[in-house]
Amino acid sequence: MGEHAGADGADIVGRATELGTLGQFLASAAAGTAGTLVVSGDAGVGKTALVQHACNAPGPAAWIFAGACLPLASMTVPFLALRSAFRAAPRFEGDARPMLPKAGEPPNDVPVAIDIWLEELCQRRPVVMVIDDLQWADQSTLDVLMYLIAGPPKRRLAIIATLRTGEVAEDHPLQRWLADIRRLPRIDWLGLEPLDRLDTEAQVTHLLGAPPHQSLLQEIFAHTAGNAYLNQLVVAGLEPAARHLPVELPADLKGAVLRSWRSLSAASQRLTQLMAVGGRPLRPEDLGAVARPDGRPEDILALLHEAADAGIVECSQEGSHWWFHHPLIAEVLEQRLDAEVRMRWHGAFAAHGENRLDDQEAPDFESLAALADHHFTSGHTADAYRWALRASAAAGHAGGAAEMLRLLQRAVALRRSLPDAAESEQELWSRLRAAAEETGSMEEELEAVEALLAGTDVSARPLDAAELLVRRAHLRFSTGRSFLDIGEMRDAVRLADVEPQSWQYALALAELAHVELWNDEAGAESHAAQALNVARTAGHPRALSYALTASAMSALVRGSGREGRAFAAEAISAAAQAREFWALVHATMWLGNSTETWASQAFADLMRAGRQQLGRLGAPHVYIAKMAASEAESYLAVGLWRECRQALRVALGSDPGTMGDVAARLTAARLAAWQGRLGEAEAHLARAEELYAQNSAFLNLDFDAIRSEVCLAVGRPEAAYTAAMSGATGEGLSPTMCEWLVPVAARSLADLIQLAKDAGRPTVELTTLTDELVQRFPATLRDMGEATELYTLQLAALDLMYAAEVGRARDRAGNAQDWIRAADACHEATLRWEEAYCCWRAAESLLLHGHTQRGLAVSFLRRGLALAEELQAGPIRDHLRELAARARITVVLPVAGEPAAPHAALPGLTPREREILEYVIAGRTYAEIAASLVISEKTVSSHISNLLRKTGTSNRLDLSRLATRPAAS
Repeated sequence: MGEHAGADGADIVGRATELGTLGQFLASAAAGTAGTLVVSGDAGVGKTALVQHACNAPGPAAWIFAGACLPLASMTVPFLALRSAFRAAPRFEGDARPMLPKAGEPPNDVPVAIDIWLEELCQRRPVVMVIDDLQWADQSTLDVLMYLIAGPPKRRLAIIATLRTGEVAEDHPLQRWLADIRRLPRIDWLGLEPLDRLDTEAQVTHLLGAPPHQSLLQEIFAHTAGNAYLNQLVVAGLEPAARHLPVELPADLKGAVLRSWRSLSAASQRLTQLMAVGGRPLRPEDLGAVARPDGRPEDILALLHEAADAGIVECSQEGSHWWFHHPLIAEVLEQRLDAEVRMRWHGAFAAHGENRLDDQEAPDFESLAALADHHFTSGHTADAYRWALRASAAAGHAGGAAEMLRLLQRAVALRRSLPDAAESEQELWSRLRAAAEETGSMEEELEAVEALLAGTDVSARPLDAAELLVRRAHLRFSTGRSFLDIGEMRDAVRLADVEPQSWQYALALAELAHVELWNDEAGAESHAAQALNVARTAGHPRALSYALTASAMSALVRGSGREGRAFAAEAISAAAQAREFWALVHATMWLGNSTETWASQAFADLMRAGRQQLGRLGAPHVYIAKMAASEAESYLAVGLWRECRQALRVALGSDPGTMGDVAARLTAARLAAWQGRLGEAEAHLARAEELYAQNSAFLNLDFDAIRSEVCLAVGRPEAAYTAAMSGATGEGLSPTMCEWLVPVAARSLADLIQLAKDAGRPTVELTTLTDELVQRFPATLRDMGEATELYTLQLAALDLMYAAEVGRARDRAGNAQDWIRAADACHEATLRWEEAYCCWRAAESLLLHGHTQRGLAVSFLRRGLALAEELQAGPIRDHLRELAARARITVVLPVAGEPAAPHAALPGLTPREREILEYVIAGRTYAEIAASLVISEKTVSSHISNLLRKTGTSNRLDLSRLATRPAAS
């Protein structure tokens, strides 16, 4: 997920790389190497906020002088930006601060005087001079900057200038200045691009106070193209639960978009409004034919160049078409037109489009789609319908499935007003369903499937109805409407039974077995076997994939992982052959379940391989997102939280659909809870619960376990206990993360008992609940399938955690040993978060029962702290530090470079890797190492990855243990 940080009101999202570049630049200047950095980008992209945040970040104490150039039209103030910047300069004895001349006075030796003064300041402390909006700088300011940039290379001076792209015409004086400084040494350039979709979501989440709906996010990103300032304007006044933007854009947004447009001549304004109605990049001759049929093309070009100089429009690289610099400009300009003018102009474009098509043998689908859109907006129903169908067919041939879907949706809507249309509604719904399936638009496909089912004569076409019932169940499941319904699958089998050798019968039987397995029904295994026999006979890869996956599930329930893996691997091949992506995801999940517990790196790697296969096959993002979310969930379980975040970025990098969105949000909620971002954790969980109705019924998801963990994190142990017990006592197979439910329930009770004791309230009822919990669940819940070595270790670790939590609830003496055993077992089971938690409880218990084991308590404090730092598990880290302070235990780790215990010989390390190893042993975070060595966190991460690979260790804690083990005598 995108990270958010604020400084002086600046919202910084998704700029880690750029902040690293700025940090290194400032550190280099502070160390005595003068330099200049020009930060460029579109208006509103976040240049000023980025520079402010970097300058206010922790680092060497420096004087920061910041001034802004202004777009003054009626007067010129020499040295304007420098005047405002130098107001923050310190005054001291012998200060040689130069006097800046007023307007009309000769500048004399101002550049030299400023240079001498800054030289004196730089000897006292590093100086950072920030000049904002360089495109409006007066010539005096530019002259001073040129002189300073060409100044001595060895001084502690950093000059940062921000520059708007698209506002400096070719003949602007600044162009010459920029060309001149490019030839000077120590000049760096940093281009700032708009935010991507995921970072846009992070910013909008911060602005709204909750994660946005994907439909809202999609509209925001389509409008703003990731411009941070426009994001802020477009969401102004929106409720967090909004699903769509209002039709009318906010006034402030319109004003910001139109600021430069208002400076154009009336003719250029009119032409650009006409271009906005055109709706796509246009050739000047086409624009001229609509605007002024009898006008000269060069007149149109002159007006376009005027708009280009103002940053409103731009020409394509091949030089043939013109369009707006930002997509929002077109929308705002068209909204300014009254309805009558807009319709008339759309009609003119429609007429011109039809005239052009008469001259083309095979018109491209973009021209056809534009023609359909113009007719539609002009109110020409019959023409809009006719051209929508023709354009949708052309889009399908050109591989434009998204456009095909959009146009077919319009055709379906228009068909209701055209009773004499040649195409039946069922035919159109069938086309729409295919397009929706191709694009992964599950909501639209579900609507089409529902319409097709409603219009199907079941007695005449039972096989079609059976297939539609199965697909509807998948789509309802994927969009969060309901878990797979056993009654619907029995109806599908009954319908398809008219042809018991058909692929539809095999498909219906397979999905009946699938649902029966989730409901622990006795007939599941025989139905799976029967489905596989029929599917093999029919030779239909789609049905075969589902039948093989049902057989894999059946084998796993019997405890035969080996047989399950064989079935699942064959199912993946069949699904890929059929390009049945729902089946491919389904089969890949069960290959993982048959191979290793989901809480493992091996499972995560299988999910990543499945995601990559989907990518190679060109699958819609909704399926890739679901695989990436499962990958993230597994990485998180074993403490690889950075890999988890990267997988979440893949999942949410485009619209993930409901299925991927929910899975990703649940994992994001768990990660945020463990790392102490409690508001974020609650917001992600709330959005996931909103998206999936009856969420506890979705046994393949970990709603109850994650809900209970989030409730514990935010201090609601009673709600955590209720959630855990809901998952533990539900019907059917145990849900995902069922192994965590009973330990979390015990932890909730232990927390409630502690709270009651602290408040002086009785604990009898809570103690009775604890006894009943142990009586009902002597051990943690077990998931179905073969018990691998790792899964056995994890069960043992969670059993020990359960026993330790029960001991804490009962205030049992000697509970420390329970926690010690649990911590060591969690380490063996690669449950890093749980290991850190157990270390905290072990140290706490040791210290609560006297000081006879103080040395052991210190050991677990330090072990837990080191692991909490690696995981960035803020709450556990804070608990351990508080515990250490109360017990007067020093847990400050040695500073890198100080004498340390002899390290084990680790051959093959580079000098830089050995240097970083010292910091790892000292327990330093990535950020601390990066700041100390003046490198980026990404570079630190790369070096640590190399250290882990070379030493065969799995995390920083293991690396530190290996490096500090006693040398062999």
